[in-house]
Amino acid sequence: MEHETIRGRIRYTSKKKEKLDQERGGETFIYTKHLDGNRTLRAHCSIDEGSPLTLRDSVTTMDKNWNPIYGLVQITVDEAFVGASWYRFGDDFAECEGYTVKEGRISQRFELEHAAPFFGTHPIQADAMHTHVYDLSKGPGEQRVPFHLMCSLHHRGADGPILLRKEGLVMCFLGEEKVTVEAGTFDALHFRYGTNENDDYMGTDIHPPYHTWVTADGDYVLLKAYCTGYMQTFYELTEYEKRINFF
Repeated sequence: MEHETIRGRIRYTSKKKEKLDQERGGETFIYTKHLDGNRTLRAHCSIDEGSPLTLRDSVTTMDKNWNPIYGLVQITVDEAFVGASWYRFGDDFAECEGYTVKEGRISQRFELEHAAPFFGTHPIQADAMHTHVYDLSKGPGEQRVPFHLMCSLHHRGADGPILLRKEGLVMCFLGEEKVTVEAGTFDALHFRYGTNENDDYMGTDIHPPYHTWVTADGDYVLLKAYCTGYMQTFYELTEYEKRINFF
């Protein structure tokens, strides 16, 4: 069956002075593009620094318009199983069936006013793909996303996974750049999540600035990302392959 596959690896490091450039985990992903325009992201993520240590496996399928169709998320935290859930999305609903140690057996359904623009599952490559919500024809600036769906609101995605609705995300497009990472040199688009522009922000009331650079070829592959403020986490694409009918 003809398809195109992108395979990559992302390194997680710290930018805190006491841990500068120390590796704190990583992510591998396989991203399949089908002839009908559907896309499936499979990601395996590990955060190995501090607590909660987090190991995540997720699969998300999106249609040709990038709206989520199906999903699966499984979480292990501090060496113990936390939960696993299956998701289905339509033009006017979202539903979840799963089991978590905290909530037990769960069954959720949300009625929606329109299809969800994206479903947040916490892989860094998934974060990169969410930047598709910005209408690039409008040029650099800010655009508001009325709502999106998440499996967890924890910064590491270390609880749930359940189904959550979050209101009012602002996506900022800062422009085109040429970016060199370990995996190579790419034409890139630079985005920032949220309206917080203070990279020195050390509070916890709002999320610190989260900068993301993605490929400018329409695939939105993560090249690098940097969460500033009190988090000081950095992410870099270290391996990249793109092929037709690739296993």
